Amino acid sequence: MPDFFAVTVSQVNRRLAMLVKGDKALNDLYVEGEISNYTLHAASGHIYFTLKDSTASIKCVMFSSYAERLTFAPQSGISVMVRGKVGVYERDGANQIYVTEILPQGQGELYLAFEKAKQELKAGGYFEQKRKIPPQPKKICLITSEKGAALQDILNIISRRSPITTVLIIPVTVQGVTAPQSLINALNKAQDTDCDLIIIGRGGGSADDLSCFNDVDYAKTLFASKIPTISAVGHETDFTISDFVADLRAPTPSAAAELATAVTCEDLLGIINQKLARASDLLHQRLEGCMQRLDMVQKSIMLLKPSERLNNYSERLSLLNSKITSGVKNNIEKYDLQLTKKSEYISALNPINILNRGYSAVSGKDGIITSVEKVKVGDKVKIIMSDGILDAEITDKSTERKLDL
Repeated sequence: MPDFFAVTVSQVNRRLAMLVKGDKALNDLYVEGEISNYTLHAASGHIYFTLKDSTASIKCVMFSSYAERLTFAPQSGISVMVRGKVGVYERDGANQIYVTEILPQGQGELYLAFEKAKQELKAGGYFEQKRKIPPQPKKICLITSEKGAALQDILNIISRRSPITTVLIIPVTVQGVTAPQSLINALNKAQDTDCDLIIIGRGGGSADDLSCFNDVDYAKTLFASKIPTISAVGHETDFTISDFVADLRAPTPSAAAELATAVTCEDLLGIINQKLARASDLLHQRLEGCMQRLDMVQKSIMLLKPSERLNNYSERLSLLNSKITSGVKNNIEKYDLQLTKKSEYISALNPINILNRGYSAVSGKDGIITSVEKVKVGDKVKIIMSDGILDAEITDKSTERKLDL
């Protein structure tokens, strides 16, 4: 008999599988390479492929539960970064990666940076502070690109839902290497305004386009804001560090505008009408009660029939009737006047009505111009009128001129 102990192939493969499984470094790792032999199993939805570099390759499998989460279509020949764990397929004795995520080339580093920043800020408590958003802010500070579609979307929605709300625009760079500092400067500038809400937003884009909103220094500045903030970056499926730090995350810039105007002017008018109706009901109830008392007095007089008391009660009755009528009329006029004043106030604050009366607004690179001190000769400005916008240039200015009305 030979002096050795033989094991089966299955035992060898099981031993290898246990060794690999026990290696923590192989249980969750990122691997870069090029996809080859890509196959999508139609029945199961599982993905099978080989990940290779210039000198080696390893088989990979991604089960359907993870494959359904992919935001792009993998294919052979593209460079990617995969996340998963290494295991041994015991039947064939083959090493393979059980993949949970696939990131296109270039997004891998961004994803790792995003996760690192997210973990750092979460550990520091930067995701825990959540203040209430005012339901009807008087003045909103909008931090976004002055050239992006998000700006017009937000302005249009706010002007439609709450024309009495003032919007202060602080233009910023929303992508590129200078974008984080531009956002930080804008947030610091916003703190010195009398705004009661800040919206930071931009439209959709690639992960690289949105990466400035994952900057740690920007996130800390956002957290330190003394004014409540709404983050509205990208599309509904996009998430940035800004979304986690802000007091409220809006899925799109348009949604941010709606969240910022939760109470519209129509809602206010409805509240006024509701209170007026309630006041009217109370007045009618009082009037009905007085009329019932009057009727009882009249019946008592008819039953007693003393001429002296009848005359006395008749005078008192006439006086009481006059006071009731006068009081009811005064109260109705009072509430009617209050309603008229509130309606006129809402109408007067509507910037569109102001422009329709012949006024105009002048806008420069920093927003609406309220003083000649904020412009200089040669500046380009826009004159906003009720029926359009005029482009103009400042050729002269003086603080001594008076407007002849």
